[in-house]
Amino acid sequence: MYRLIVRLMARRQFGHLSAGRVDEFMSVFDDNSVFQFAGEHAFGGELRGAAQIRPLVERMRQTFTDLTVVPTLVLVQGWPWNTTVATQLDVRATLCDGTAYRNDGLQLLRLRWGKVVEDRIYEDTDKLHAALAVTAVA
Repeated sequence: MYRLIVRLMARRQFGHLSAGRVDEFMSVFDDNSVFQFAGEHAFGGELRGAAQIRPLVERMRQTFTDLTVVPTLVLVQGWPWNTTVATQLDVRATLCDGTAYRNDGLQLLRLRWGKVVEDRIYEDTDKLHAALAVTAVA
């Protein structure tokens, strides 16, 4: 039952992100959360604490105004005090020139009592670089 609840929670959080509800999305992050977006790009790097993570999430939503992140597979292991979640993601947006952005991603997440301990995102960086180049021109 716990794993089902966590899977539903993960899907709900990506729904918040996709709908632009940043406050709701950020509700699972606290001052001890670590967020890492792998790769050398505008979103890449490691941030610590909700105060550092929030501006990046807002910048992603500003860059990709109709960003949609759909979890296609959510795997959960562990208990409330130490939960690991692996999520396969389908990432979509419309770029400022009207072209479609499509990418596949993977999220590795560690939770403790419903709060994010670590959130690590991996996407195809070649596709992301190309999309960011289009937005930089605009």
